[in-house]
Amino acid sequence: MATPRRTLPGLGALLLVAACASVDPGPDYDRAVDEIRRATGSASVFHPDAEAAEVEARVAALLEGGLAPAEAVELGLLNSPLLQASFHGVGMASADRVQAGLWTNPSLVGVLRFPESGGAAEFEGGIFASLLDLWQVPHRERVAGEALEQRILQLAHEAVLLAGEIRVAYVQAVTARRSVEIAGQNRAAAASLVELAEARLEAAASTAIDANLARLELAATAIALRDAELAAGEAGRRLKALLGLRPDLELDLHPLPEWTPRELPAVEELERIAAERRLDIRAAQAALAQADAELERQRDLVWRRVEVGVGAEKDGDWSVGPSARLELPLFDQNQAQIAKALEDARRREKVLVATRIAAAQEVRSADARVRAAVDALAIYRDEVLTRAEETLEQARSSYRLGKTTILPVIEAQRQVLDARQNHVRRLELAAAALSDVERATGAPWEALFDDDRGGEPTP
Repeated sequence: MATPRRTLPGLGALLLVAACASVDPGPDYDRAVDEIRRATGSASVFHPDAEAAEVEARVAALLEGGLAPAEAVELGLLNSPLLQASFHGVGMASADRVQAGLWTNPSLVGVLRFPESGGAAEFEGGIFASLLDLWQVPHRERVAGEALEQRILQLAHEAVLLAGEIRVAYVQAVTARRSVEIAGQNRAAAASLVELAEARLEAAASTAIDANLARLELAATAIALRDAELAAGEAGRRLKALLGLRPDLELDLHPLPEWTPRELPAVEELERIAAERRLDIRAAQAALAQADAELERQRDLVWRRVEVGVGAEKDGDWSVGPSARLELPLFDQNQAQIAKALEDARRREKVLVATRIAAAQEVRSADARVRAAVDALAIYRDEVLTRAEETLEQARSSYRLGKTTILPVIEAQRQVLDARQNHVRRLELAAAALSDVERATGAPWEALFDDDRGGEPTP
């Protein structure tokens, strides 16, 4: 009889520990934040347990003195409501993991009978606990743990995509503002040309046709300026939406440096980095592990109801004894759920292969884009823009001296406008392509440009 005395307190302690299980997603939030920091290089990331005042203070500090591209990414990862909402998915998965480790509540059965012939009432009852939990709880915990890992990696991947969107939106906002400046310069140049044409008309050195052509060009540049201002407003509002800021807030954005990828690793090295660090690949691996764990769990569910307990009956005197309930797997041997889990595992295996292939393609495409974009940017900066401005100055000089009509001046001025706008556009494409390399590899610049490769890219 000594064994039951030791067993019952031990069983009671086990039940007490299970009953006291609580949900604390804090460590899982910490893991998600670490993954996001590692993938984006951001110093600050939103944490659901952080004090709101601390987040607001950091947001204010980032906005003070203007935003650089890296600061805009940090601001978005702190302040984006959509990213903040996604964190709670990790909390839900954390709760599922706790639930998976809980034992099934015991069941209490009681029957009270009153004999028709009269006499004392009869009672029959029992308390039962599931033995199935002995081998199912570890399986459930493994499935839920892999699901939680997948959700953490999915959240971090969402943050990486958001960081990429913010970088592109930042580039577009800055270049849109630069386009407004260029359109304003072109309008001023067109106004100066009108003054020159009218002065020559008054001096009888040109015709009214030249003056009208100059005025038409001035009207065209005014429309271009208005269009540029509209585009800049839209680009700014899109950036502020990604950053979780009010649309009426004024943003001071730093100008873009003209990055050069001269130290960019070879494309094969970029593919290796992507295979190791891309969070969608790691999430697909976690999803496959979850499917394998679920398949193993379903294979152990042929016996789906195994309960033992203590039964009691009062028929005159009380009688107490052990009881058991067992579901016989005669018809349903869980074959359908096993087959379903097997198909899901095979599906997730193919998804993992497809994700790896897509990642390699994205890396090669991003590598090709960034190299082509920077080469084209250098051509526009060093040749096209310089020659267009020289041609415009020569055309203006010839017109002042009366050697040509105003048409070559107008044409040269349009070429300068196109060259300036295309230069800005090429700068935007180069900066966006550099961001695409980060997104395609799943690594920030610090991981791509380490000391062995000559440091970070420089303006």
